[in-house]
Amino acid sequence: MTEEWTQTWRKAVVAGSREVGRGCRLLQVEFTDDLPFPFQPGHVVVLRHDGHRHPYTVSQADPARRILGLLFRIIPGGRLTPSLAAAAPGTPMEVSGLHHEPVATLIAPEAREVVGLSTGSGIGPLWGFAERSLAAGFDRPITLFAGYREAADICLVPELDALQAAHPGFRWHPSLTQPPEAWTGLRGRVGHSAPPLIQAPRACHFHLVGNGTMLAEMKAALALIGVPGPQVTSEVFFNHNAEAEPGTVQAIADRFKDETGVP
Repeated sequence: MTEEWTQTWRKAVVAGSREVGRGCRLLQVEFTDDLPFPFQPGHVVVLRHDGHRHPYTVSQADPARRILGLLFRIIPGGRLTPSLAAAAPGTPMEVSGLHHEPVATLIAPEAREVVGLSTGSGIGPLWGFAERSLAAGFDRPITLFAGYREAADICLVPELDALQAAHPGFRWHPSLTQPPEAWTGLRGRVGHSAPPLIQAPRACHFHLVGNGTMLAEMKAALALIGVPGPQVTSEVFFNHNAEAEPGTVQAIADRFKDETGVP
């Protein structure tokens, strides 16, 4: 049964769409059929619209309203994203597939804390995972680090701030490679700015989403400092074939503190 319905192009409509960061939108798609709705943040579906199709990672899933939230960055001159950005509520869409594992099922049970690192729209499934898990009573700390170029690029600020205000065990930190002079947050690439803030990394589960370069470097650095392989999971959004440069990996590893908190 699962194979049958996941291969079907399912009917849906746009339920809403809004900008959540410069050039980045959260598209809400409502299913109009009566087929199963097992989706969770981190699942991947294929969206078909205006003669084009593309896979998107689920950021939010609301089974009561049968709505998926898909965070995407608009590619100027792209085949699909400009059309998606312009789609008004009620616009027909088609959705197929149930791919990848949701973030929640990847978290190692022995990890005492969850750390998410993302670039760009990769914050989407991490935000959705945190929102859904905390609402369900998740009792381990969750910390998200998100990398962007400029302050205007930061996504989902009100949503993440509200989550942080509501849950003492949740924290998030944007990092900018081109910050304004008055910026008081993290500076530089997220793979370099986050490590000094992560206590006891070998007790954490790391979920990495976004640029393949960041993922390759961070995975190699985590292995170098002894984080067990099952406690590192990832999803590459682009630069799938990126390779980590050994000097960069060592520099990232050196920025982590050991289990006693000593650099």
